[in-house]
Amino acid sequence: MEICDCYKLLELPECAPNEEITSAFKRLAHKYHPDKNPDRVQWATRVMCDLNIAYTTILSQRFGDANVNGNKYYDDKETEKGFKETQKEEPEIEDDVKFEILTEQFVKIRESAKEALYRYFQYGLDNLVQREQISNRAQFNNVAFSLRKCYHTLMNLAKQTNDEEFIEHFDIFGRMIFNFYKSSECLNILDSYDNIIDVEAYRMYKNGDDALHYSHKEIFYDRHNRGYFKRDYATLLISEAEYYFINTLKIYPTSTWALETKIKLEYATSLKEYIDLFFSQ
Repeated sequence: MEICDCYKLLELPECAPNEEITSAFKRLAHKYHPDKNPDRVQWATRVMCDLNIAYTTILSQRFGDANVNGNKYYDDKETEKGFKETQKEEPEIEDDVKFEILTEQFVKIRESAKEALYRYFQYGLDNLVQREQISNRAQFNNVAFSLRKCYHTLMNLAKQTNDEEFIEHFDIFGRMIFNFYKSSECLNILDSYDNIIDVEAYRMYKNGDDALHYSHKEIFYDRHNRGYFKRDYATLLISEAEYYFINTLKIYPTSTWALETKIKLEYATSLKEYIDLFFSQ
C-alpha cells in the first residue's frame, strides 16, 4: 500500500501528528470492526486488515525517516568532529582512533536507548489503557523520540565504517529498536469477536504476546532492578513467543490479527539476536 493511500484510508492529511493518526485508527477500527458489521463479516475483516496496514505503515515510515518537517532526528556533530580530527593523525594510527570513536559513540547510543526502554516499563507504558492517560502519553512520546534519535544516530554511525563486527552490532541493535517501536504501536483493537477464527487467532496471539512481554521486560527493566540477568529465562520466553506467533500465522493467516502477529514475530526474532550478540556467555 502506497503511503499516500494509507493517509487517505485513515482520512487524514500527511501533516497530521501521530496522536491524530492513532485516534483516527481507533475510531475507524471500532466502526469497521467485524463485530460491528455482522452482516458483512468478510468485508469488515478486509477493511480492518487494510486499516492495520495503513496505521503501521505510516508510523513505521515516520520512525524510519530521518527528516520530519525539515528536522533531523539524529545528532552526528560529535561523530563528524571526531573523524575530522583523525585526519590530523598519522596514517598508521587512524584505524585505532576510528575504532575508539565508533566504540565511544555506540556505547552512548546503547545507554540512551536502554534508558528509554527502562522508562517504558517504569511508567507502565506497556499497558495500553494506562498509556492513554495524558501524562503517560507524553512519556511514551518522549520514549519514542529518544529511540528514534538513537536509531538514526546509529544508522549514520554505520556509514562511517566498513568493519564487519561494527556493522553487525549496529544492524542488530538498530533492528531491535525499530521492531520494538513497531511492536509498541500495536493497539490490539478487540471487541467481543463473534467470528470464531478471530477468537482462536487472538487466543494464540495473546499467548505469544504475553511471553514476549515478560521476556523484554526482563531484558530492559527487571534485570536492572534485580541486579542480575535471567538470560535463560528470557531466551526461553522468546522461543515460546515465536512458537505461538508462527503457528498463529500458519493456522489463521487471514485473521485480523495476522499483521500484529507478524510485527511481534519480527520483534521477537530481533530480540533473540540482540541477546545472542550482546549477552553471549
